[in-house]
Amino acid sequence: MAFAMMIAGCKKVDVDFTFSPSEPKAGEAVKFNNSSSAGENWNWDFGDNVTSVLKHPSHTFKKPGEYLVTLMVDSAKHNTYTRTITVYDTIPTFVASTDSICHYTDVVLTANVYNPFNYALTYQWNLPEECHLVAGTLESRSITVYFTKYDQKATVALTITQNGKVYSPEKTFDIYETKAPAIVMGRTKMPLRQRMINGYLEEPIDANSEDKNLLQSSSDTTVTFNGVTFYASKMQAIFPNHTILRLQMDKVEQKWYITTPEGLYVANFNGQHITLIDPEATGAIYVDAQRNRLYWATNSGLKAMPLIKSKNNQFATTPELYNNISDIDRIVVNNNLQ
Repeated sequence: MAFAMMIAGCKKVDVDFTFSPSEPKAGEAVKFNNSSSAGENWNWDFGDNVTSVLKHPSHTFKKPGEYLVTLMVDSAKHNTYTRTITVYDTIPTFVASTDSICHYTDVVLTANVYNPFNYALTYQWNLPEECHLVAGTLESRSITVYFTKYDQKATVALTITQNGKVYSPEKTFDIYETKAPAIVMGRTKMPLRQRMINGYLEEPIDANSEDKNLLQSSSDTTVTFNGVTFYASKMQAIFPNHTILRLQMDKVEQKWYITTPEGLYVANFNGQHITLIDPEATGAIYVDAQRNRLYWATNSGLKAMPLIKSKNNQFATTPELYNNISDIDRIVVNNNLQ
């Protein structure tokens, strides 16, 4: 009798189990159904350092991935069954490259989709008006954008299609202000300031009291260099063929930038290699050595370009139009971060 019981105890059990849902997601409870042919004791290993001794357990996987789930019946190694379960993201979503988004600062938005079977995926971004695309397309998985307004919330939406299923995650971001230096423009009307932020230009706004003081103390009709003061009205010895209206100097490269009735010119310190930069220049100019930029006024608006370094004053860069303000009569840069 004892021998017969020992044989019965060693009987091979057909071990099997099923689970639902068939495509579980991280954070979702997965129900396991033990469909083994016999047995009295159950040992589950869910492949994520969690175990169970219940016959029909439930388990929640915290992260997406592939897990080897093993069921052992009656603590017998020959009574085991293992299968791979793929756990998907809870909901396809997207993430930002920074937790703190400032205006006129690039931020990368990237769709986050767990796709182990390489299902066909499509993306369609929907950006608010104040969000501008820098890199990628609205159909790309990852895009680079910047926001033009601050002290407000901005909502970005994304439509993801995966294997025929459509997901529509959206996120609302707090947009903070970026402090930056500003180009200050004197005008017959209210002076304006336009901040330069990470290579972008903020829309012009009214100048503050500090800006106005800088304008009053600045000059583009006199330049002092090595203890000598140069006056625009007395530059005929250096530029005998030009009537100088305004002047600025790049003291590092020792180059003059002068505005005449014929436009804006650059010349070496001794007046050689006089080269026309822009025939549309109307007057005000400013040399920004700190940022290696030259700013000048035209009837079309404020223009800018890099300072010219070549000895013969040849240049290949095209001036940029910074705004369409046509009545600028003085330019200065406020370097304080405001």
